[in-house]
Formats: sequence, structure tokens, C-alpha cells
Amino acid sequence: MTTARERPLGLDVLCLPMPGEPLAEPDPVFGTGPVAPKASAPVARVAADDSDRAFYRWMIGHHLTFGVWRMLADVLADAGRTGGLSEAGTARAAWWYDCYSALLLYAGSCTPEVYARSIRPRMAATHPAFSGLWARDHEWVAGLLSTLSLPRDGVLKRALKRNRLVHMTVAQMLVPGGASLFKGHGGRAANGVTDAERDLFDEFFLVHREAVTQAGFTAAMLTRLGAVRDDLAADPIDARADVFALLPTDLPGMVDELIAVVGEPLAAEAPIGVALP
Repeated sequence: MTTARERPLGLDVLCLPMPGEPLAEPDPVFGTGPVAPKASAPVARVAADDSDRAFYRWMIGHHLTFGVWRMLADVLADAGRTGGLSEAGTARAAWWYDCYSALLLYAGSCTPEVYARSIRPRMAATHPAFSGLWARDHEWVAGLLSTLSLPRDGVLKRALKRNRLVHMTVAQMLVPGGASLFKGHGGRAANGVTDAERDLFDEFFLVHREAVTQAGFTAAMLTRLGAVRDDLAADPIDARADVFALLPTDLPGMVDELIAVVGEPLAAEAPIGVALP
């Protein structure tokens, strides 16, 4: 398990509702308005050892990915209610998938040696067959996506192909020539996922499921995005040019775009004087 002792420096538990549950309305008595985002969490860096930074990026990158999945799911769910994705909805869903791809590159930006030393053993200690298949938010996205008919060469299909390529590239970079924990322990996707496995995944990644307001969700995302922006400015990721070429823009640019888009609801509602990252 990821315990408080192992929690990366400055990274709080991420509170999210269950997939499919809407963000809560502010309490009319106690919740009078949006919550201003906290200052960016400090970035964990150790001069002589990249292990702490790698674990930090793995965890905060996944937190942001879970938030992106939620916002992507909102777009796909709207399409299900209205009978299909509009042109604007398709473009927005494709953009969210590209954000997911960018966060994959950020989260998995360490060397294979550091991954084998700092990240993989922690997941294996949680469960020998620990797997991303247990991510309930992505499972929800995949279910929504399966109900839609997408043009073969449309913008969303192309974003999905980029995402699969990024995912395979990151996996190959982190575990060159090796098998995932899941496959290495005989796991089969066809066997399905249990609630216990979904809960283990949440517990490892410091995710707590509860009612969350729009303002609270936005603030949590902006706090983490600000920290990632600061991290990239201080320690740019050194990766092959062909890997970054998979993104529609550079990684810092994708983070800046995310900050602008995620901050839209809070910017519209925040009292004068509230500073966003």
C-alpha cells in the first residue's frame, strides 16, 4: 500500500466521486462559494537520487490523469444523452485524450533503472499483479466510448491511436523487453476486474472516493497542474524527440493549456482577488 510515510512530498490525497456520480452542489449553508486553490505543492527533488522525483511524478501524473478521465467522461456521457458526439464534442474529447497522452509521458519519464527501483516494487508490494486495468475511472471512460460510433479516420480516432502508441512507448521505455506485473503473474483481462482490485488501485494512488464539489475538484486539479508546471520548469524531461513528437504540442504547452481549460469554471465564479496558478 502507499502509506502516509511513503506519500510524495507535498502530495495530498485526491478526493473524487465514483465514476458516473456528478460533482456535488455546494452546501447552501456551509458551502457559500468556490474554494480558492491552495499553493502549488513543493516538488520532490533529491540531488543524488532520482527515485523520489520519479515516484512523485508517477503519483501526481496519475492524479491528473484521473481528473482528465473524469472530464473526458463528462463529454462522452453528454454524447450518450444527446445521441452522439457533436463536432465540437468530438474535438474536445480528442483534446482530453491528448492530455492523457501527455500525462502518461510525464508520469513515466524516469529511466528503466529508476522505475525498477522506485516504482515497480511499490506496486508489486500492493499486489503482485497490480494493473492499470483496475483504474475504475478509465474503465468508465472505455464503457462510454464503446457506445459511440466513431469515424475511422476522425479526430477522436486519431487521438485514440496516438494514446495507444504513447502508452506502448512508455511501457517499452520503462520495462524494455519485459512483461507487466499483470501479465507476469498470469493476469488476463478477460477475467474482469473486482471491486477489491479497484479499491487497491485507488488506495495505492492515494484516491479517496467521496462527494466533491466542482470548486473542490477544480482546485485539486489546479494545485497539481501548478506543481507539474513548476517541476517541468525546474527539471525539464529529457526524452527522445520522437516520443514528444507524438503530442500535438510540447509537454509544458499541454500543461499550460490544461491549466487554462481546467481553471475556466473557477475563474468564472471566483471572488475578485483569488489568484489562480
